[in-house]
Amino acid sequence: MINLGIKNKVAVITGANYGIGKEIALSLAKQGVIILIHYLGDPSFSPEEEVHFEGSAIKENANKRLQEANSLKKQINQAGGIAEIFEADLSDSQSPEKIIRFAEENLGPVSILINNAAHCELPDTILTTQALTIERHFTVNTKAAILLISAFAKRFIAKGQKQGRIINISTDSAQIFPSQISYGASKAAMEAYTRSLAVELGTYGITVNTIAPGPIQTGWISEDLAEKIIPDIPVKRLGYPKDIADFTLFLASEQASFVTGQVIKVSGGHAL
Repeated sequence: MINLGIKNKVAVITGANYGIGKEIALSLAKQGVIILIHYLGDPSFSPEEEVHFEGSAIKENANKRLQEANSLKKQINQAGGIAEIFEADLSDSQSPEKIIRFAEENLGPVSILINNAAHCELPDTILTTQALTIERHFTVNTKAAILLISAFAKRFIAKGQKQGRIINISTDSAQIFPSQISYGASKAAMEAYTRSLAVELGTYGITVNTIAPGPIQTGWISEDLAEKIIPDIPVKRLGYPKDIADFTLFLASEQASFVTGQVIKVSGGHAL
């Protein structure tokens, strides 16, 4: 067994109540990492957005997301780990500061930040796009992640902490994503930030990397869609949340201290 050197460190994981975020939380917790599970509750909307989202799953599933977060916390705690939950709407520019402050005050200084939460809505083509569609994608997927990194880095540096890790979750099709143009572009922006931030923060002992997953089965890929996708994946299978969690463990570890500014596709060779 390799000692990853992350036991008792505090990690903030956004969108950790299900899917990739949940698997990352479980994997880190097994290594003794203390986890803050962020989740989206009932999001706030402007009057114009209320019309667009009326009756949509993003509002209807608020209680489900709370249940998922509580269930994950219970699972980690029953296994001997430590976890807390925190609800925040990342479209609110005050949320990133609140998330980091809550984690620090309730769990301890944060050493690992994982920007996993994402906003995606369809249709997302140039013929269907609207100003609000573009704004919502970039607000959550780019702006909120950068504000979280800023809040984390300022505290980390002020406390003289060591071995900081920032891990962003993108998509392997970020650079070219027809049919999901604003989603892809918002993730591509995060990839650009990753390289700049790696230069700025490296001197403080903080590495900044991005994982770009390929098609990951979190329940959204039907059998018919899988049949269309798998031929384009060299390893001939879909990815699973554990594939992303395993690589996240490496980037969070002491062994990855010389890896920074990278956008690494964990995709089975998809979208090379």
